Amino acid sequence: MFNELFLKSRLDEMTFFIAINFWYVFLALAIIFFIIAVKLFKDKSFLKIELARINAFFGRFAQAGDLDRFIEVLKDFAARYGVSNVAFYLRRGDIYILQNRLFDDESTQIKQRLYKREIQKREKIGNRLHYYFLNPSQDYLMVVVSKGEIDEEYYYGFWEMIGAYYEKIARLEAMQQLQLVSESSNRVMKNIFNMQYGTETFLKFVVSLIGKTIDAEGLVLVNRDNLVKKIFKKPPNQAFKKDFFIRNTPFTLEVYTKEPLSHQQIEQIGSFLDMAGTYFENINANSKMVNNYIQFLRMSNQALEMQSKYFKNHSKRVQLVSVELGKALFLDEKSLDEIALGAELHDIGMIGKIEHFLDQDRLSGKELDLIRFHPIIGSIVVEPIDNIYHISPIIRYHHERFDGTGYPYGLKGKDFPILAQIVALAEYYVGITSPRAYRRALMHKEAVERIAKLKNKLVDEHIIDTFLEIEERIDQKLQVLGSKVL
Repeated sequence: MFNELFLKSRLDEMTFFIAINFWYVFLALAIIFFIIAVKLFKDKSFLKIELARINAFFGRFAQAGDLDRFIEVLKDFAARYGVSNVAFYLRRGDIYILQNRLFDDESTQIKQRLYKREIQKREKIGNRLHYYFLNPSQDYLMVVVSKGEIDEEYYYGFWEMIGAYYEKIARLEAMQQLQLVSESSNRVMKNIFNMQYGTETFLKFVVSLIGKTIDAEGLVLVNRDNLVKKIFKKPPNQAFKKDFFIRNTPFTLEVYTKEPLSHQQIEQIGSFLDMAGTYFENINANSKMVNNYIQFLRMSNQALEMQSKYFKNHSKRVQLVSVELGKALFLDEKSLDEIALGAELHDIGMIGKIEHFLDQDRLSGKELDLIRFHPIIGSIVVEPIDNIYHISPIIRYHHERFDGTGYPYGLKGKDFPILAQIVALAEYYVGITSPRAYRRALMHKEAVERIAKLKNKLVDEHIIDTFLEIEERIDQKLQVLGSKVL
């Protein structure tokens, strides 16, 4: 009996102990679950708020109609997420050139150009982390600079979307700029032709090129529809005559020469007139017609330079400097080919009335206006081959300046194409180291010192920095070129 009472007493004590302790355990578990629930709710609420905030930012990005507005929105975005700076680069061959950055903060060490081989996922420069985001097209690069770590797994997609927004707006602005330039070019061209060429417009310019290149004795343009003749140069009684039909026009050009034209000359003039009369869409770089057209332009350019004691070999010197600069900037082969041809033909628009006063030391206002328009004339002359050799922008803009003081459009900063900047610097150097009627030629070192002071004024500072790195090599090669010509 005693044993039963003892066991029952122990059992009651154990039951009471378990009941008391179970309540504590239950209370502890309840507290733990409550804390977890609060944290999950807080995290979920924070995530919802964060997503709402990011969505709001992207809504503002989507409404940004230009780069200035885009940069303004991005500054708010960057400030909220602890980003020190964001930089955007445009690809030029194997290098990326800086286009825009949020803040002019020297401590972030934003590079003006990045070589393709240097790009990695992230790197530490100084006390900042640099994260690299390449767009799918690989034409644009975005660099995000931060003092601390960025949650790459969480935010990587957001930054990629921002890069995509930037590329979209940058391309849209470039297209709008080209359209404005094209419209302006068309208006200016009408004025140029009315002022310089009268009613015959482009055909008169074409005939002028042919006359200068082959030293024609006579040139007559005949309208086959009404048999009206326009005599550009009266033919002598005794001369060899060759007729050229201008495709897609009612005109025939009668060319009179002392000696019969060679088969090659006939082919080149015929191709030149055909392509001047119409723009061909289905031609390629191997087309004989294209090669003839280019060769004829080269011959015309040489004829122009031979008439001036100050401009002999000018285009070849500009071409040499431009190509050396392009190589030093690691441009791709296609860009180098375009620079070589564009630099060689950069002054083709001077053939016509302009060539008669190139060596004068004083020019009238009208003569100065004609010179200022020659880049546009030249760009139109090469437009028939522009779908193969994209050199018309080089020729059109080679007298622009990075600070906006150039002509004929007054382009500024990033609106001044890189290839045109290279040729602009090359021509400036060749120009100041060549004698003119109104001044002496500078020595090479004098020219280098002057150019070193023109960073972000004449062209982008990094093109000038590259020129300064290779100036001795350029000088040596120009001396070799000069000795060959002599």
